[in-house]
Amino acid sequence: MNPSTTAFQDQIPDNHCYGCGPLNDHGLQIKSYWTGPDTAECRYTPAPHHCAGPTHFLNGGIISTLIDCHCICTAMAKAYQMAGRPIGEGERLWFATGDLQVRFKRPVPMGEEILLEATVEDVSEKKIRVSCTLTAGGKVCVESDVLAVRVPAGWFE
Repeated sequence: MNPSTTAFQDQIPDNHCYGCGPLNDHGLQIKSYWTGPDTAECRYTPAPHHCAGPTHFLNGGIISTLIDCHCICTAMAKAYQMAGRPIGEGERLWFATGDLQVRFKRPVPMGEEILLEATVEDVSEKKIRVSCTLTAGGKVCVESDVLAVRVPAGWFE
């Protein structure tokens, strides 16, 4: 599979995650793609039931889930990239959220596509730090930082 044209999430084996798992029919099923050696994007259009109390804004928990999953999948893709192999090939390189910082700058409007842009900021053997912005209507609505922590391959079994 060519990682530039195939979503990270579609290459991760047994991915049932609510936010990013293609095997979860009830989930958000986001799709992330490389845009550069250390940058990835995800475009997503929320459904009406993803609203906050005011129905014209996106729910904060959904926002956090989108960011979390996009960044963790970006970290996993980076780990595979550094290992010189396609996502999902060989021993699994799994990561989980060690820290998630979300800074809400303005409400995220419903009814339009949002853009998540992740940047790999720092890499070590066991941790990858990723920053992310969520933009809607050309305006940055949310900024975030995620610490992805490597977990044993059998952690998800």
